[in-house]
Order: sequence, then structure tokens, then C-alpha cells
Amino acid sequence: MNLTKMFHVIGRHRVLVLIGIGVAVLAALLAAFRLESGSLAPRTQVEYRASTHILVSDPVSVFSSRNAATAVPDGMTAATARDLASLTVVYAYLASSDEMVALLEEQVGPLADNEALTAAQRTTQPTSETNTGTYRLPILDIMGTSPDPARAQEISRTAATIFQTYAVTQQEAAGVPAEARVQLPVIDQRRAQAVDGTNPALPVVAVLVGVLLAFVALIFAVDNAQAGRREPAVSPAREPIPAPVPASSVSTGPTPVLPRPEPVGAGQVPYRSASEPQHAYRD
Repeated sequence: MNLTKMFHVIGRHRVLVLIGIGVAVLAALLAAFRLESGSLAPRTQVEYRASTHILVSDPVSVFSSRNAATAVPDGMTAATARDLASLTVVYAYLASSDEMVALLEEQVGPLADNEALTAAQRTTQPTSETNTGTYRLPILDIMGTSPDPARAQEISRTAATIFQTYAVTQQEAAGVPAEARVQLPVIDQRRAQAVDGTNPALPVVAVLVGVLLAFVALIFAVDNAQAGRREPAVSPAREPIPAPVPASSVSTGPTPVLPRPEPVGAGQVPYRSASEPQHAYRD
């Protein structure tokens, strides 16, 4: 079926088309919103996530190729530098711990069920042309998640500040010398972005298109049923019945052959059959 005929069939059922559009729009609205406390609330909420990147570095500088020189007393082993990339994994657990969440809620308020504080070590996945491994970086990513982008940024940045203060407090309490303390400077504060897979328009569009296609199929079914009723039933052609043959014309045997009459001569009476009328002859 070509498009011209398809639109012609749909055009013959304008009432069903209008009803289908109305039902599709209503179904899409029901899929997108729900009635809650006398008002419409969206069923699917967009989640936003904001990130704050903290560099885990030593006191010298991240741009230095050597650690600071330290005096080694007699009988003691020289201190070695820690693997800051491995240390970042520990910091990620500490930055998202219950203690950090409690300190965060004191400043920004309680976190809702759809809000969260998370932390992870940043990694870089090289392309297949360079390396198939994963680079573990000494970069701590503190993330805040919320349906409100401003709230997500507030959670992320406030949590980063709290963790910096917490690290300084812990180093002071442990008596770590200033020249040996881990530095945690903020190197990036990213704005909140929508998390993939939470687009509320996708289910709405799917419901809208699905209902419209169902009504198109219904229109074609109704049109086919009406076309079947409009076409008259054609009976098979019958052979003509031959006309009856009269019984007098039916021959029951071979046709008799009559003798040919001889020519009438002088003084002879012509031959007449019994069926011929008799006429009087006058002299």
C-alpha cells in the first residue's frame, strides 16, 4: 500500500483520527504526571550530578620530580614517599562516609531520599591505540546528586570543603609535620549536569507514538470491514438451461424414405397422398 492510499484511508475516518489524537495525548499526560496532593507531579524526575575535583599531592609540588630531603638520624630508616594514587581510594571512602554526611547535613540540611553524596577516584581510560590499561589518578571526585541542579552543586562543593577541613584536623591530631602533610587543593568545580538515562520525555513519547499506531491499525481494520459490506456478493455463473424439445419433433426411429412420384403420362390420374385435399374435377 502506497502512502497516497494510506492517507486516503485515514482521511475517510476523521472522527477516529481525532479520537486517537485525544486518547494519545491523555495517555502521554498520565505517563508523565501523577496526581499528588491535588496537583500534578512528574512521574520521572531528572537527576543532576555536580562534581568537585581535589588533587591529592605532597607538600613539595606536583610539578617536582623529587621529594623533599629529610634528615635521617643514626639507626633509623629513611622515609619513603607514599603512593598517592592508592591513597586517593581511601580518601574516597572517607569523603562519603556517614561522618561526612552528618557534617554535611549540619550545613545544607537533611538529604532527601533522592539526594546523595558520593566520592570516587578519577581514572583515565586511554584509547586502544595507546594503551589498553586504566590510569589511576591521584584525583578525588566528590559528587552531589539531586533533582535540583543548584542543590547538587551545593552538596558537592560543601562536602569538598568539609573534607579539606577534616583532613587538616586529622593531620594535626596525629602530629604530622607540616612538611609531610598531604595537600588537598580543589582543581575543578563542575556545574551540575543531568545524569544519563533520566530523560522524562522518553516514556511520554513512547506512549504517545504507541497509542497513535494502535488507532491507525484500528482505522485500517474498520475500513476493511466497511469495504467488505459495500461490495455485493457475486454468485458463480450458471450455464443456460436448454429449451425443452417438443415431443412431436423427437424421432424415435429412422426417417422413412418415400418413393419419388413418377411423371404423369397421358390418360393417367396424378397421385395424391391421403393427406392432400380431394378436389372435384369437372369435364
